Amino acid sequence: MRKIACILIGFFCLHTNAQLINDESYLDVEFLEFKTNLLHCVIRKDKEKLKDFLAEHVLESKDTCGYPGCTKDEFIKYYFGEYPDESWNHMLTILRFGFSRIEDEYPNNIVPHDKIIFKGPSYLKKVDTDNEIIVLGENVNIRETPSLKGKIIRQASFEKFSCDCNITTMKKSTHQQVDGINWLEIKLKSGKVGYISAALTSYALIKEMTIAKVNGKWKIISFFNAPGC
Repeated sequence: MRKIACILIGFFCLHTNAQLINDESYLDVEFLEFKTNLLHCVIRKDKEKLKDFLAEHVLESKDTCGYPGCTKDEFIKYYFGEYPDESWNHMLTILRFGFSRIEDEYPNNIVPHDKIIFKGPSYLKKVDTDNEIIVLGENVNIRETPSLKGKIIRQASFEKFSCDCNITTMKKSTHQQVDGINWLEIKLKSGKVGYISAALTSYALIKEMTIAKVNGKWKIISFFNAPGC
């Protein structure tokens, strides 16, 4: 059984282009159980059950709750009351692409927790969100122009590309809406410029989530906008 698990893990990492997406949840059995139960909760969109997975205060980046972040009720109200579909989708996407196991340098900052944390999505460890994106799908079309009529240059699967993605410095051509699709300008290794649906890339996910042990139990301690957003 152990051999089979190692083969499956190895295949997944290879398939996702040199471990750009490398879920390290398996490194802690208790965390893996927490993540599995949280996934079931998110799929059911169970707001009441979600409270069980939250720390007493959850850091967030909308500045809606003030220091030191939202209480459980405030968090549910702001994220799953006013913008439920968007928030459920963000959380589900993070869970899909897994977590990196990290040793936190500041475990006593705002929400005291154990030093080992899990941060997702896992690919944040491999991508500079100001200058790079990852294609989050298989055989995604890259076009010559930002239009469904644009010639397909090539296809990409879970691959990293350069882009001018910093919201404060990006050019007008970086993000365009044509044919009802938000197109993202990316740079190919050949030097050519191409366009891809932003919804099929890491650019579309503006949240990152941190989970840590608080008083011996795994809890969500932050739900932040990723850097560059």
